[in-house]
Amino acid sequence: MSSLSSQPLQRVGPLARLPAILAAHDVDLAGVMEGLQLAAAGLRPETQLPISTLSAMLDRAAEHAGLGEIGLLIAEAQNHTALGPVGQLMMSCETLGSALGTFVALQIANSTAAAAYLHPVGEDYALGFGIYAPELPSSHLYDVSAAIGLNMVRDLTGGAVRAAEVLLSRPTPRNPEPYRRFFGCPVRFNEGQTCLILPGRSMGFKLPTADAKLRERLLAAFQQRLAQQQQGFASRVRHAIRPLLLAGDASQRRVAAHLNLHPRTMGRRLEAEHVTFEQLKDEVRLAVARDLLARTEIDVSDVAVALGYATPSAFVRAFRRWTDSSPSVWRKSQRTADV
Repeated sequence: MSSLSSQPLQRVGPLARLPAILAAHDVDLAGVMEGLQLAAAGLRPETQLPISTLSAMLDRAAEHAGLGEIGLLIAEAQNHTALGPVGQLMMSCETLGSALGTFVALQIANSTAAAAYLHPVGEDYALGFGIYAPELPSSHLYDVSAAIGLNMVRDLTGGAVRAAEVLLSRPTPRNPEPYRRFFGCPVRFNEGQTCLILPGRSMGFKLPTADAKLRERLLAAFQQRLAQQQQGFASRVRHAIRPLLLAGDASQRRVAAHLNLHPRTMGRRLEAEHVTFEQLKDEVRLAVARDLLARTEIDVSDVAVALGYATPSAFVRAFRRWTDSSPSVWRKSQRTADV
């Protein structure tokens, strides 16, 4: 596997609320932060931190506070405005579909560790969030992302659009009732993806905050800011691969088209960064495989399908090549380590 040129980063955004939540539950913030090389002052919404640090912080906070639903508490009363400039752009869009498409297209400005997506599912749409950082992510990050997604759809539409169902790629919590209350719809755990299922007709919902001229100004400013970010091209390719795996086609041709490039052009740009497309695809596949094996109970054959393998045996061979272990044995070792 190729090494990452830099640590995958995630904008703090809504997680900036964590100190206040811990204080409300009489939990010592210093104890949660110990050893993370992170002070409370670093938890500003606009700061980007390694997603591994944020994962460790959330897991520790949940353990110290005894709050398995800490992700829901963090997301409470927060919406698209927690996304910074991306959230402002969303508000200026004409329709909900356009706003969510903007969120998906520009989310790389807020994360080089996870990708958002909006995929058709029959007559409905799945608004989802998938992590592709090599470190195992906290399940609470999925809770935060789904809960924020629910709030932003609700608030952008003034409550007119609601999720029909929520899927979470995390273990079933000891007490699932807080999740049912928060989302107000059926919630399914141990899924191959984390997403909200939204009615297809809702994509055309006209946003009351739409402002074409404001959108044009905001987009020009945002694109200038994005151009100044120090993101390698390989980071953009990884970001594109993650949601396209779920769509069932993360081929080199499809990823290049997603980035508005010819496959040969994409290959040359990756070669300049001393990496190949197949190496990046394997990195993302391994990250997703480890996440699903460690955080859910879904069958190995279903993990293979989620990663785009034609057969479970093809996935098992690839996993052995990456880790010198079978998926089942590796999963068992993770469960033993968690005890």
